[in-house]
Amino acid sequence: MKIKGWLAAGIALLLVLPMSSKADDLFQLFWRGTIYTKNSSGRIIAFSFTEQDFINKVAQDNGLDPSQLVFVYRPNKRDTVVVQSNGKFVADVIQMEYQFTDVVNPSGSAVVRHALLFDEAHGSTALGSFFGLETITRNSNGSISNDNLVGTVFYSMPDLGRVYDAHVATGKRIVDTSGG
Repeated sequence: MKIKGWLAAGIALLLVLPMSSKADDLFQLFWRGTIYTKNSSGRIIAFSFTEQDFINKVAQDNGLDPSQLVFVYRPNKRDTVVVQSNGKFVADVIQMEYQFTDVVNPSGSAVVRHALLFDEAHGSTALGSFFGLETITRNSNGSISNDNLVGTVFYSMPDLGRVYDAHVATGKRIVDTSGG
């Protein structure tokens, strides 16, 4: 009988844990850049791109309406993702969490960041790097109440014959109301 009681308590705990999982801190990320490549005659051409290009690709890959998606930075996970407008995760885009150097002020409110950039399509091969400043405001509980990230990315997609540069900056918080 005791085993059944412990088993029932364990199952109840497993059912409650996902409901109590903490929502991600999400901040809209603006990405303004240039792609350099060659045209059919071999001349170097340049064209602009924004976070909307990431959103459109994720929407196309997942059969979603791009107007319902947002490109965000997740400071606790050091990555960029596309989420639905309610904060529900859709897809990873670029990660900055694997190889980085941070110089942090004594209060932890300002960080100079340099990180190598990765994406899932290229595995463990770094695409390029990010350099910037992040200022973080925390509430009395220590949770992030605001995140301001500004910086520059330089990277390439050798398989596509493209070189990218961009300026990035966070904007408003996107509240995760997806419940999971």
